[in-house]
Amino acid sequence: MSMQALNLLLGRSTIDPTIEQAFVEGRIGDLLAAYGFAPELRAALGELKAETFREFASLAYQAVSGIVGAGAQDGVPSPLEGLIYGQLARADEQAA
Repeated sequence: MSMQALNLLLGRSTIDPTIEQAFVEGRIGDLLAAYGFAPELRAALGELKAETFREFASLAYQAVSGIVGAGAQDGVPSPLEGLIYGQLARADEQAA
């Protein structure tokens, strides 16, 4: 659930400026609670040091995926990895 909650929060932040504003004002913890993050994860995310919301989003993704198990449980690839892995897998399949 935590990766889904993070994806929901980050996706919503692209269309809702109040999320980034909450980060700037130091109220991101309130939003994390509203999006259903567990208390221990809210505490971990609340301790992240970031100058911008984008930096926070990247650090939050790394933290959540580390806690969840690198995102393996929900099968969602990291947006930090891009499409390279899928392209390499297809190249290997064609070679076999």
